[in-house]
Amino acid sequence: MEIDVQKFQKKTEDEINNYKTLKNVLTELYKAEVELNKKRNEAFDDIGKIEEKNNELKGKVYDKFSSKMKSLEDIKNDKIGKIKSKLIPTTDSYINEAKKTKQKIGNLKSMKSSEQNQKKEIEKLKKSGADISENENELQNKRSVIKSMGDSLEDEIMIYETNRIENNKLIMLHLINYEMAYHAKAIEDLTNLFKEVKAVNPKTSINGLCKSIGVTQTINEGNENDDNNEEDEENEEEEKPKKESKEVDGENEGEIADDNDN
Repeated sequence: MEIDVQKFQKKTEDEINNYKTLKNVLTELYKAEVELNKKRNEAFDDIGKIEEKNNELKGKVYDKFSSKMKSLEDIKNDKIGKIKSKLIPTTDSYINEAKKTKQKIGNLKSMKSSEQNQKKEIEKLKKSGADISENENELQNKRSVIKSMGDSLEDEIMIYETNRIENNKLIMLHLINYEMAYHAKAIEDLTNLFKEVKAVNPKTSINGLCKSIGVTQTINEGNENDDNNEEDEENEEEEKPKKESKEVDGENEGEIADDNDN
């Protein structure tokens, strides 16, 4: 099957534009992520500098949050660095490959155009009665070259298209993997951090703070009293119906005695 030169030329031009778009997207993504990570690290660093006198809040909340978030941003920086070092050069290389393929298609197109012109020249020579043997030999040689170029180009196109699709696939898989790896680590670390911050108990940490600023009042760190109070309240609620029941029973007994007397 003969290659549709014009159609394939248009296809290659579209591919060049596609790769340029992809390269621009990756470049902008890299720049945006680097700038965002820088700003976020600065913000997390400021959180870590908060002067909190309560050790539990300082260690479990501000310091740990700042440290964990900055470590996550470092992971993101490492991942995004691969976009610049690996993916952007890949798009560049395929822009060059597409341009080379387009040029080869252009050469084949020129050869076919030359073949058509020579055929017309031979037709004119035939009408004039001139010797056309030399021209026909040249035309035959040209056709052999065109066929060889076409066969070679078909093989190159198959290899090029296979590699192009595979690399496009790898580019997207790399981007998806980069996002998944970062977010999976973020969920793991931030879940643990959430549990630690949630476990902060004011009763266990406020006494040290009060002592440091001269407050003599303290809070009982245990929860036993609270639990006992709750149990006492529950017991009282349970006792009430029993007392009421006894009173009712007493009244009934008195009524029964009066009836018997009668």
